[in-house]
Amino acid sequence: MERRRRGGQWSEPDPELSEPMREIVSLLRGLIDLSGIRLKGVRQRLLEEHESGPRPPSYHVLSERLRGRGLRNNPWLIYAIIAAVAPAQDQEALNEQVQKHLSDNRAAPTTTQPQEQRGTTPGTHAVPTERELLEALRRNRSLDKQVKLLESRLARRDKEVQSLKEQLAKASRQPAAPPSEGRPATERGASTGTAADGHTTPDNAAPATGSASGPSPADASAVADALRAMPHLRTVTGTALRDAFDSVLDGPRTGRFDPVTLGKAEKSFLGSRAPLTLLRAWGFQPGDESDARIAGQDVTLKFTAGTTWTVTPGQIGRVCLLVSAEDHASTFSLGVLRIGPEHVSRAANRDFKRTLSVAGRQAITWILRDAPLPENTLLHLPEQLRAQIFATGPGRGSAARTHTLFGLVQGRILSRTTVATVAMTPDYPRRIRDAQRELRRSGIVVLGGTDREAALARGLGLPAPGGEEWISQRLTRLRPDQGAVPHVLLAGEPWTVAGPDDPVEEIPSPFTP
Repeated sequence: MERRRRGGQWSEPDPELSEPMREIVSLLRGLIDLSGIRLKGVRQRLLEEHESGPRPPSYHVLSERLRGRGLRNNPWLIYAIIAAVAPAQDQEALNEQVQKHLSDNRAAPTTTQPQEQRGTTPGTHAVPTERELLEALRRNRSLDKQVKLLESRLARRDKEVQSLKEQLAKASRQPAAPPSEGRPATERGASTGTAADGHTTPDNAAPATGSASGPSPADASAVADALRAMPHLRTVTGTALRDAFDSVLDGPRTGRFDPVTLGKAEKSFLGSRAPLTLLRAWGFQPGDESDARIAGQDVTLKFTAGTTWTVTPGQIGRVCLLVSAEDHASTFSLGVLRIGPEHVSRAANRDFKRTLSVAGRQAITWILRDAPLPENTLLHLPEQLRAQIFATGPGRGSAARTHTLFGLVQGRILSRTTVATVAMTPDYPRRIRDAQRELRRSGIVVLGGTDREAALARGLGLPAPGGEEWISQRLTRLRPDQGAVPHVLLAGEPWTVAGPDDPVEEIPSPFTP
């Protein structure tokens, strides 16, 4: 994004700015500098976050606003820039700071003085200086640009309204669906979850369903078929969604693991982050005026962490990929639908957004339905265990929390995010090494994702950790009465998984990696 002008420097602020507005301009410029985003990138983020409602200004107008011109009349733009470039944890404090500056600006006397106070004699006409003439010309140009901008917005809105009217008229004239035997073979296959060539959908794909009024349009079916043909679609999609949740929760810095704890701005950020993460994982290229180009179709991707989706007027008539994910249930779903006027609710919010109706949800062609989302381990631990892991007090720092995690949560894979969220330090690998040494004295091994340790986990009958994964388990020396149970050799002796009644035995030190 082009955040500066000549020589990488910001142009001078408007000389007529009040001191509070100068503070706001300085704050916004500083945030953009720290973000490392160029000005065109900031505008792109504003466009993505404001598909309806206040339209972000053009690049030129945004540059002028960041000089302070017209900024006091556009407070929504100030807050929108903060939401686009500032860290989530700082936004509330920054918004309060801006509110104070705006309040001070309203209370401050105007910098424009009457002609009588500028040295003119009452009853005479002051001769404007060249500077005053130039400023008046600039203001007129700015007003002209604002008028043209408003006219273009109204033209776009009129175009959207006209498009909706045409779609409604077309829907009212649409004849009833023909009998099933008259449908094309590809559409009959889509409604039964079987492709036209007779192959069933791969990777736990859900059967495709059509609306009660007829089958899904052929273009939506083509998008669904393209996704079904992707190798490991379920795994790739689930991993991408897990990454999106984890990146917004930011557990290694915040210690959070429950999406319920996210604020309103963070939930909105998750709604933008998840589609970007998915499209990158799937490898689709962006469309000219859409999120992605799939099977020759311009496709919009919509994500919800709830049960329905919101639709803007411009998205009606488009093919949309609909993704939902529920972290508490550890499930996600993926479907496709060309959204028609009959698929959205009658009521709209103040941004003209509508929710997908019951008829719309029934018309979705499901590609994956209630597929398993990689588990959020800390979220699904019993509350008693979590309380012990995150207990506070003397001696309950990063190392103690990590030791408690591996000591209490045995026999299940722990990801890097899980361990880092508990440790809450960039040096969490050191805390893991400390836990390996300390817990060995209590007979507990902590195995990582190296080939040797993964082989030991398999030998003990445990899940094998991968890269940046770990698993802990208490062991005991193998006794003759235990029979043929999975075991491994440590320091030349057979060891196996310990039961609750087995004695605590120190793991041999040569085992320590």
